[in-house]
Amino acid sequence: MRSLLGRRLANSVNSVGSMILFLLFAVCSLIIVAAGVSTYTRISDNYSHTFSSSAAVRYVTNKIRGADSVVLSGDGKGLIVYNGESACIIMNADTGVAEKTIRATAEPDYSGGDIIFPSVRLIVEEEDGGVYNITVYSGRRAYSALCRSRG
Repeated sequence: MRSLLGRRLANSVNSVGSMILFLLFAVCSLIIVAAGVSTYTRISDNYSHTFSSSAAVRYVTNKIRGADSVVLSGDGKGLIVYNGESACIIMNADTGVAEKTIRATAEPDYSGGDIIFPSVRLIVEEEDGGVYNITVYSGRRAYSALCRSRG
């Protein structure tokens, strides 16, 4: 009888020990997965902000370089890029940077347009000698570049 009781106790201890090891493995696996998800989320958000900012600066820079003439709005709402008979208005909207195309002879209206870069803010300043300073803010980060227009 004693040997049967000893075997049952040994089997129970063996089973409990196996379950504890499996539980430890599962907890460690979950911690590693959670750390990986956190790192991936941080990298993805950082890439998204950096890409949006740099793409917006490159886009506006290329528009200015290829334009016949550029006119900045006096109140900092945006800029108008003239190319022949058409003009492109690039402006800050509530949810990002927007763009719309109008006739070159039409009165500019800095409302509406399609959002081309969400969650960023654009500032364009003209410096001496026809050089434009383009800065895009995305959260607390800023990305900027200098360019000169063709005209």
